[in-house]
Amino acid sequence: MIRARFHANADDWRPIKFPPPGPAWCTGYAADGSYSTVVAYAESEDQIREFWPEASNIEADDRNEITFTDRFPRPDWWPEGKHFI
Repeated sequence: MIRARFHANADDWRPIKFPPPGPAWCTGYAADGSYSTVVAYAESEDQIREFWPEASNIEADDRNEITFTDRFPRPDWWPEGKHFI
């Protein structure tokens, strides 16, 4: 599993299919409004591109489990207590 940070559509950062493979959050927007910045859990960078075809500048690192924090809380649709894809 990876935790990826990438640029996505500025007008609608959400994935093109729902639900995405793991939790995802919009963390902000470019100052010029040209993209949003998304953090998402997935199995691979290919899976990020499957759900966000416009994804660019993908930075990913391997993770053993999903970590929720105050900044990245569990989305309402993600099962409580689930920390793996």
